[in-house]
Amino acid sequence: MLSYKDFWEKIYNMCALFVRGQLYFPIILNTNKEVLIIGAGNVSLRKTKKLLEFTDKIKVVSSDFHSDFNNLNIKKIKMDINEENFPTLLSEELSFVILSLDNKELNRKLCSICKKNKIMVNVVDDKELSDIIFPAVIERENLLVAISTKGECPYYSKKLKEEIAEFIDGKDKEAKILINARKKGDKLDNAYEKIKRGL
Repeated sequence: MLSYKDFWEKIYNMCALFVRGQLYFPIILNTNKEVLIIGAGNVSLRKTKKLLEFTDKIKVVSSDFHSDFNNLNIKKIKMDINEENFPTLLSEELSFVILSLDNKELNRKLCSICKKNKIMVNVVDDKELSDIIFPAVIERENLLVAISTKGECPYYSKKLKEEIAEFIDGKDKEAKILINARKKGDKLDNAYEKIKRGL
């Protein structure tokens, strides 16, 4: 059985392989480990709020915090980040790191440290450096749909999400029927055909 460290190293290597070729591999990630966010401006705030829909294991580290962070139930550490102290924040218990500092050069250096430690990283506004990118997400009771333009145009991902949200609402009802059928041991093909016939 793989250890946590070995498992996440395999995931990291797989993601890095696809990213280097600009072929992003879609993956639904279990965020039962902590997410580390460096920087606490507007972009970090938006990402933190989105992540809170999926996990409360979030730590934000920054020298200054947007005032709205005071309303969020997360860990906050006030400190100046540099190449020397950044590694002290890294551990095997991290799911991934988000780098959102105004200093692009420092973002790049901290990104390099993450990669050396086999930790997946998202560098805000720099998809070339990022191991992971954030899609637009539609979440319903029985469905989780991610939409991405591979980091090229997040604006369109957001608009497309708005366009298909109503369609997904109907599909969520179908998913619930199929999930219940599977739990009862019914044949899914038969259940799906009934859905398509409107039964």
